[in-house]
Amino acid sequence: MLSSYRVVVLLTLAITPSGALSPGPLSASAVALGALMGPLGGFLAALGHMVVELPYVLLLYRFTSTLRSFIGRFKYALNLVVVLFLLYFSYMLLRDSISIAMGLGGSQGSASVAGGGLLGAVVTGALLTGFNAYFLLWWLTVGYPLIEESSKLGLRGFTVMYVSHVWMDFAWLTLLAGGGDAVRLLGSTPYAILLGALAAILVVFSIKIAVTTFKDMTAVPRAG
Repeated sequence: MLSSYRVVVLLTLAITPSGALSPGPLSASAVALGALMGPLGGFLAALGHMVVELPYVLLLYRFTSTLRSFIGRFKYALNLVVVLFLLYFSYMLLRDSISIAMGLGGSQGSASVAGGGLLGAVVTGALLTGFNAYFLLWWLTVGYPLIEESSKLGLRGFTVMYVSHVWMDFAWLTLLAGGGDAVRLLGSTPYAILLGALAAILVVFSIKIAVTTFKDMTAVPRAG
């Protein structure tokens, strides 16, 4: 029979990919950061993600119902912050793409998003985590069984669960950043195309979030 800790690890490894490996703004941003500063960009984005995620999951461990109510109340405001940040990041990426394509060299403006250089990568990961209502709700729904199961084993069980979860975030975002870095090394034309494509992808994500938010806000509750 499997020990309780092994059950927690296996459950975490089974559920985590539905969130960590799913395409989203943070994944696309990791590729962009990788194109600017190599695999380190993805690692730092994952660090920023963890800086927000760990205390959030700890709070869920203690105050689930209160946080569920808070997120529901401020969901639209959180989505607005993410949309504005993604549009700004897209603009910086597109500006660099055009500069490189015209042979002017990249302004590296996208590297300075949210603080600049290494700090900018960490802050990007933190912003796209802390203001992402869908991420916050993932832990309240799909990921919540991990908190419930690990809580039966106390703080040690929680620690085992979170370590089993967060390594995937670091591995995945660093891998994506490595892919962005590889394209950069191929030359200016592929690099410019990559930045332009990532700018377009982030715009699509921002539009999708904005449209979904608008539909939610204007939906008329059904009687019954």
